Amino acid sequence: MTKPMRGVFAVPTTPFNEDGTQNIEALTSRVEAVLDAGVEGILCLGATGEALALSDEEREAQIRAIVDTAGDRANLVVGCMAYTPEQMSAHIANAKSWGADAAMITPPFYGGLEPEAAAAALHAAMKDSPLPVMVYNNPHSTGTDLLPEHLAALVDTGRLWSVKETSGAAGRVRELRAELGDDVDVFVGADGIALEGFVQGASGWVAASAWLLPRQCQALWSHAREGDWAAAVELWNDLSGALAQIEDNPAFISLIKQALSRLSIDQGPVRPPLPTADSEALESLLSTISALAKGN
Repeated sequence: MTKPMRGVFAVPTTPFNEDGTQNIEALTSRVEAVLDAGVEGILCLGATGEALALSDEEREAQIRAIVDTAGDRANLVVGCMAYTPEQMSAHIANAKSWGADAAMITPPFYGGLEPEAAAAALHAAMKDSPLPVMVYNNPHSTGTDLLPEHLAALVDTGRLWSVKETSGAAGRVRELRAELGDDVDVFVGADGIALEGFVQGASGWVAASAWLLPRQCQALWSHAREGDWAAAVELWNDLSGALAQIEDNPAFISLIKQALSRLSIDQGPVRPPLPTADSEALESLLSTISALAKGN
């Protein structure tokens, strides 16, 4: 780990060339810009992005490129989601060999598992992990809501670094802090409730929106960390409109990519079967970003 793994972690999109191959140059150029804006970490190959559409060779090329670009300026977390504990473990080992600082895993997708069974699968993958692990609680995608007591059952692995919380339960960040104590960090994982999570004591924010709006997202976190809640609320009132437009759109990855491309940061299309955002949503978001830039 290059420094304490807290703060804003931006989630990259995967830029593609016209022939469908990864555009590594566009990726690393954006990493540079995001880090220059003050963002403290990168979380790539996320669970709801294009990671599942990439080959093993593409995954490796992406991670190695980000590691080389970021150096010791930021921590790198790599999504290692899979259906079985054995597959998760293999992904974590790969992430370690590619230079990652930590791994992120979720309960098995579409497993229909009860929380206790999901926690047992995660425990099996984590117990011998060579990297610290972030557990992503995403009931919408996995069908399993890991409550604080289920996550507490993973502490004895010695590898539970953090929880990325996106259940949307109003007091969940506070409940996690109370159950897990100071040895496990809790990150807000849903952009639309970032400020609420900070108020409840979150250690940071895994933010898809920070790939598009890194300076503003970092500023919001900085205000909260410094206890300047008046400034945080003022910025939130300006920023939350753009965050909502991104997060509420099922084609949010395409929306971020198209917005960046319109701002001369070429991203290419999303890789099917991910949906493409419509032009109306794109124009609305660009209008909101333009107004945000004028006000800040």
